[in-house]
Amino acid sequence: MDRFEKDFRYDNERNVWSLKARTDVFTYSDGDNNENYLLSVMRNAASCEVMSNDLTRAMKDWPSTYHLHHQRCNLFRPIDSLTIGPILEIGAGCGALTRFLGEKGETVVALEGSPRRASIIGERCRDLPRVSVLNANFQDFHTDAKFKTITLIGVLEYARLYFQDGSAEDPIDQLLRRVSSMMAPDGVLIVAIENQLGLKYFAGFPEDHLGTPMSGIEEHYDDNSVVTFGRKELGRRLADAGLSEQRFAYPFPDYKFPEAILSEQALTGPHAEKYADLVAGCVVNDRQRPSRPSFRISKAIRPVVRNGLGPDMANSFLVMCSKTEGALKGTLESGAIYFGNGDRKKPYLKVVEFNEQKNGLYVTRRALTDIPPPSNASVTQVLEDELFVEGTNWGSKLQDVMLKRNWSLEDVEVWARVWFEAFKAKADIPSSTRLRADTEIDGVLMDAIPKNLIVDDSGVGHFFDLEWKAESKLELGYVLVRGLADSLASVESARKSKHSSDLTSLIGDLCAGLGVPLKRAEIYVQLEKEDKFQREVSYKPGVGSKLRLLRSHISHPNVNRLDKVLRNLKRSIYFFRHPF
Repeated sequence: MDRFEKDFRYDNERNVWSLKARTDVFTYSDGDNNENYLLSVMRNAASCEVMSNDLTRAMKDWPSTYHLHHQRCNLFRPIDSLTIGPILEIGAGCGALTRFLGEKGETVVALEGSPRRASIIGERCRDLPRVSVLNANFQDFHTDAKFKTITLIGVLEYARLYFQDGSAEDPIDQLLRRVSSMMAPDGVLIVAIENQLGLKYFAGFPEDHLGTPMSGIEEHYDDNSVVTFGRKELGRRLADAGLSEQRFAYPFPDYKFPEAILSEQALTGPHAEKYADLVAGCVVNDRQRPSRPSFRISKAIRPVVRNGLGPDMANSFLVMCSKTEGALKGTLESGAIYFGNGDRKKPYLKVVEFNEQKNGLYVTRRALTDIPPPSNASVTQVLEDELFVEGTNWGSKLQDVMLKRNWSLEDVEVWARVWFEAFKAKADIPSSTRLRADTEIDGVLMDAIPKNLIVDDSGVGHFFDLEWKAESKLELGYVLVRGLADSLASVESARKSKHSSDLTSLIGDLCAGLGVPLKRAEIYVQLEKEDKFQREVSYKPGVGSKLRLLRSHISHPNVNRLDKVLRNLKRSIYFFRHPF
């Protein structure tokens, strides 16, 4: 701590070092009420650890979720070998990433200009003696120390507002040059920032800082505003600061809540198109998704990747850079890492790694935490490694069916029958068997639903990632309803159809067409079972599924959005919709 005593004064009550000299007021804030709430949460939580259930329970809106959610830390998990102390975190915010770095045992200097935000970090990291919280603007922070790692996470874009050295040079370049001078010879700078030319912004997502669509693409920035960059310009600015050793990676849906992080090789190499379903499964979960994007990113991503535009049109960047050749070796050189949606309960969070081998992509799965599931769990999570199967993800295929003009029940039934036949083959059910809704099915097939089925070019179905195993036998009716409802919940939009009924009736009609009729009341029973399962493994339980499904209708004029329909369905039953 002695190294700060010249310019800073330590406040034990806040666990914060503050500048002795008077400086300009730092104005950035998420609002008094929001930040006071976060400070109260940190002071009253029994644990402020990254995986603290106290913090999870305290998430109640967008600001609190952003600052408290452990999913933020996925950004650093794939580059763990690079985040080595001493670490300087510039613009530490409310300490979500500070806490993650501190729990690694690294020496961390968390620099934050806002006094209240610094206090939040101080409380959050009070039990981490190697974390020092400094309340100061970067331009007022002076040290002779050299840092092994420096981070600019969602910070570089604000340089024109909060950092100037008095010269006529662009503050972006001023900031990068100063950061470069503070790095150890083999030090690494980690930058996360939105892509000015990200595909989501062409689809009508508002620019994250200006809040209006197209304002980044049309460059509504000026010399005194936030600014973002495309891939080429960002790389050039980093190189101009002496950081010529660069490695770009691509978080999806963005760097704020990454569900997957893809390497450059993943988006440009021979397996690039195979990752399209992975990206598609992430982008539909963007927490800042507008109600009516101009097009479906999940569908556009495949031709974008196929034409080599994946890196240039990724939604955001994670950039590792250094002045020293070889400093980045071994980190995200190829493949991808997938974490999935972070709203699962802690024992069921997972990590999926895609490793490129001579015979294709090999997929490995493991638990993210060492937190054991409850002893009375009704399901077992099965995490197995396997070779990536090429073909069409059958859950995603339903979107194509429902985008046809005047699609019919028969069209959806043809789609459903491909899955059901593959399911019966997997379950070793003879084709002559008379099936009923109460036919018993082995619990190992609980997850043999369309999203976990790949149909290859020869029409053969292959199930993968059968993650959930029920401890007891299942009814066939439950698996049917689970698979159909999950697939419908993944549909982003649909055209006008010949079929006019609510979603419950559609599920019932499909089950009848497959030879397993279920009455409406029986469908509700199966949905309630699904609710119970989701409550067991997820922090987003199903609520009110009967009423919501009754009010949901699938027939709308013209080219209709199913936003309202599917929002109701998704709110009532929380599905894990990802292809992996």
